[in-house]
Amino acid sequence: MPKPLLRPQPTSSVANIIEESVAKAALARVAPARRVIGETPHDDHATPAVDAEALTETPTIRRQFILTPSADFTLKHVVAVYSKATGSELTNSHFLRVMLKAIEHAMPQLEQEAEHMGKLKRPKNDRANEAQREEFERKLASSLVTGMRAAPDLG
Repeated sequence: MPKPLLRPQPTSSVANIIEESVAKAALARVAPARRVIGETPHDDHATPAVDAEALTETPTIRRQFILTPSADFTLKHVVAVYSKATGSELTNSHFLRVMLKAIEHAMPQLEQEAEHMGKLKRPKNDRANEAQREEFERKLASSLVTGMRAAPDLG
């Protein structure tokens, strides 16, 4: 038979924040996943050095994305292509992390390319804004591709 509780327990997640340990955990400063420990002299191929712990980190941060049908088709297609090529069943998360590693590697070139874009107004995701959203995303994609082409190989 379980022991009776000595004090009444909170009945909601909002009530849990009153608990001192929960409040401390909620307000605790979270360290960034990738900590830069130094940089090489800044030239076209400079990339930040990252500590060994950041290179072996476990994925724990959940994100949610809203895709258009064509973007979803492209994502499924590229994941299937790399799953077949590697003989491993990749997930969208695996592929996104790969893409972010490639982008991180090319950040100096992407920053230079982004400076050439100028200011753009981001359209809302409303149905009436498909053409503006498509043009906005095409400009960003073009800048990204140009910056990635200028980046050195990960090799």
